[in-house]
Amino acid sequence: MTRIAFLGTPRAAVPALRALAEEGIVAVFCNPDRPSGRGRHVEAPPVKVAAQELGLTVHQPLSWKAPEIRELWGSLRIDLAVVVAYGHLLPGWMLDSCPGGVWNLHFSLLPRWRGAAPVNQALLAGDEDTGVSLMQLTPGLDEGPVLAQSHRDIGHEDTAESLLAVLAVDAAELLMDQLPLLLGGGVAPVAQDHTLATYAPKLRKEMGRLDWRRPAADLHRQVRALWPWPGSELQLEGQALKVCGVGTLRTCYRDPGQLLWGKEGAWLITTDGALELTLLQRPGKPVQPALQALQPWGSSGSRMLGSAET
Repeated sequence: MTRIAFLGTPRAAVPALRALAEEGIVAVFCNPDRPSGRGRHVEAPPVKVAAQELGLTVHQPLSWKAPEIRELWGSLRIDLAVVVAYGHLLPGWMLDSCPGGVWNLHFSLLPRWRGAAPVNQALLAGDEDTGVSLMQLTPGLDEGPVLAQSHRDIGHEDTAESLLAVLAVDAAELLMDQLPLLLGGGVAPVAQDHTLATYAPKLRKEMGRLDWRRPAADLHRQVRALWPWPGSELQLEGQALKVCGVGTLRTCYRDPGQLLWGKEGAWLITTDGALELTLLQRPGKPVQPALQALQPWGSSGSRMLGSAET
């Protein structure tokens, strides 16, 4: 029987874990438990929770450089490893240790968007489609040969959260479609064209500042791409106003830099039109419909946002 290990941490890795568990998993590796939320309570990562529900053995190494981790891995005699958003750079000795290879489910159509935030960058760039790539891990960043891909169109209402949830299911289906080949050996993945590579670095909190001097369509993508983290925000009279949802775009001839709200909704006026704001969050408050969140400034009104955030 093939001895399989699964390595992953966030919610997006859980569908693949559950699917693969039906074929048998010797061990699951994920990041350590960490403080989370406003109360900073220590929480187990979603993969650990799911693995324990499935009765699987879980390991949570802080680093793969520790000698005891290499000893542990060697004792497991893993034949085949599957990685989904694990969050660790894996050492060469680990990649070389599996006769059946170490295979990664990456949430993009490689070689486009190698790196940590491929779904977010696809949305920011206005890509029309994205997908999942099943590729063999090599020492380079998402540079390994690709065995198979699945494709999915990007909708105008997709957020990073909603799109990743769908891609996570796609990843599980792609893995199970290709698993007989992986278990049988003799697969022939295709080398990537490295000249076409683009990169998706980690997200930064400052990326969420909305600049009304940019086109409305760009801001629409920004809000969707950065939800739920780091989120997008405006400064309204010295108060940070998080923009959690956006709607339609329309032509508008008012001076840019205004926030308007009333019976027709809430609108951010940019240099080339107006962006509808549907969900907002004031500091210390829950996410609310935009008009409800703006009630402290009146049931309708107009405010200049001052100098644009940069």
